Formats: sequence, C-alpha cells, structure tokens
Amino acid sequence: MQVISFMNMKGGVGKTTLAVNIAYGLAVLHRQKVIIIDADPQFNASRYLLEDDVYLAHFGDDNKGSLLDIFKPRRPGPIRTTQGVARQVNRQKLALAQCSVNIFSNRYTGGRLDLIPASLNLIEMEMTARGTERRLRAYLQAKADGYDYVLIDCPPTISIFTQAAILASSKYLVPIKPDPLSVVGLPLLERWLEDFMHDAGITLTSVGLVFTMVRGPVPHRMNSIMSELRQTRGNEVFPDQLSVSTYVAEAVERHEPIFRYKKQSKPAKEIRRIIAEFNRRTSGVP
Repeated sequence: MQVISFMNMKGGVGKTTLAVNIAYGLAVLHRQKVIIIDADPQFNASRYLLEDDVYLAHFGDDNKGSLLDIFKPRRPGPIRTTQGVARQVNRQKLALAQCSVNIFSNRYTGGRLDLIPASLNLIEMEMTARGTERRLRAYLQAKADGYDYVLIDCPPTISIFTQAAILASSKYLVPIKPDPLSVVGLPLLERWLEDFMHDAGITLTSVGLVFTMVRGPVPHRMNSIMSELRQTRGNEVFPDQLSVSTYVAEAVERHEPIFRYKKQSKPAKEIRRIIAEFNRRTSGVP
C-alpha cells in the first residue's frame, strides 16, 4: 500500500482536480484498488465525486462516518448496572467501510475507488491536543490493508490535516500552476516540508511536479516559467501538463473523471498520459 499526499500551499492550482482524476484513473484504467482521502475542510474532493443527495445521505446516517471520525475519538459511553455506572468504555473507531463511500468498482478487473469524505466540521479539529495528527496514520495502518493506493488531497494550508497527511504518507506530489506566485511558493513548501520531516524523523520522496491549469496558446510568461522549471528540476517535472478547459469544469460539475468526459478532448488525452506516468513512477512499471 502506497500513501501519497497531493500538496500545494497555494489554492486554486487544480490540486483536487488532479488528485481525483489520478485516483479515478488508477482504478478504472490501471485496475488498482484506490481510496482517496479528502483532508480539506472545504471538502472539494467530496463535492467532485459525490452527488449532493449521496453526500447528504452519507452524513445523515448515524452508522456512517467521515474523516472527522478518524481524527476525533468517539465519546466513551457509560455501562449502567443496577448499582450505577460501572466504568467508561471507548467505542471502537468506525470501520473503514463505514467511513468511506464507494465511487467505482469492477469485480472483473478488480479496480476500485473509494472516498473518505470531509465536511466543514473538520475545522473542529484545528485546536485539538498534540498527537491528534498521528491518528490518520494509525487508522490507515490498522484498517486500510488491501488497497494499492491511498491518495490524500491536502488543504492549501499548513494545518493539522497537512501534518497528518505527511505523517501517514511515504510520498508526495505537487501540482503547480505555472505562474509567478505558485513558483515562489514551491521552495517555501519544500523548506517547510523538509523541516517538518526532520522534526518528525520521517522521510518522504517526491513523485514529481505536475503543471496544471495551463492556458493555451501558452502565454510567453507561463511558457518561460515552465521551461525554467523543466531545466532546473529535470525529470522531476512530469512530461505532460493539464490544460485549462471548459471540458474540465464540465467534468467536475458532472462528477465525472476528465478521461471519461469528452474522451477525445485535449485535457482527456493529457490526463490519461499523466495518470500513466504517475502509475509508472509509483509502481515501477516501465
């Protein structure tokens, strides 16, 4: 099982779109068992993958859970006897099947995609005690056996959720929009990540950088930034990029992966190649 975080400290760079489509593609196109974790209180990945009625039904079911239930221990309930309260008992954490929603499954190929959804209620966890950020790693180690990939869509901030994702992961990927502000933020992200890993005593390896939201025809400034990063970062940069397109926005609105929506469109072809490259870099497939 590989746990990989999708990270960028700047919002609006297409991070969630990339994470969701790679997760979907690994399951559909490469027959992998994948679970994507929406670790952002803005719950964009959940809104992408789930229709509103499905999302509301999941959160309205007392027997179902979400990422919040993984971070927040279930309140202990008293055992009552004829002589009063005997002791406090912690309820077992919800099973992964209760905290997740199935998005895609194919019993013939074995491909599967599940989602651990998020909600705005995650903000309750921002001021919790130290050690809370380690609960996601422990939960996945105990309950996520059987998946090929766990992909974590991180928030665009340095928060308890970002820290939890890093502690649970062995690798990370950075989607980057080739504009000056995003590029300036890259070394800051990497410096913070290096310091955090040093303090935590862990090591994550980079899957690479993926250019997203690339306009076409590519403006001169954007093209210069992309060329400079390819020159300085070499093979770390994925050879393909994801373009800005109304087809991408429409796919998101329809809760569909880009490669299934307008299959012959430029972004559909781009994302297929990005998914294949991601699979090659993480699975060792030549």
